Amino acid sequence: MASAREPFLLSEGKKFEQMIKKEWRDTSKDGKLNCERSIKKENGRKGRIDIFVDEIGHNLVSIIEIKNTNWDMMKEENIRRNARRHIRQLWVYIDSQIKSSEVDICPGIIFSRKPNDIQRLQLLESMFENEGIQIVWYNEPIEELRERMKRKAL
Repeated sequence: MASAREPFLLSEGKKFEQMIKKEWRDTSKDGKLNCERSIKKENGRKGRIDIFVDEIGHNLVSIIEIKNTNWDMMKEENIRRNARRHIRQLWVYIDSQIKSSEVDICPGIIFSRKPNDIQRLQLLESMFENEGIQIVWYNEPIEELRERMKRKAL
């Protein structure tokens, strides 16, 4: 019996996730990095945090999700819904850590690519910022980010 082929978007997302995890593992030598950390959600079901960094400072941990979402290809009416889904996922993980220990949490999400449409970019960054979640656009060079932040501050 032939196995069903995995959809292209799913396989590309898995490749991106594995590449990011490898980069983090290759640069983390202190043993505080945990890729694919299992958690128990409030509803009793199991979950999996893509990257968990333990004890960044005194009682501070970081929870990072990795997504290969292509915001440019998404219909405009689906952007908010998909962003809220990602935000809810992170908050489930944040809540699981708050309930299980007394730590402060620094949540973040790494997206493979920044949207080309400036309005989509601003919408997404404001939605995540309002929830206390840092966004990293993997394809955005640091110099470009710095320039964008300077313009935003003006």
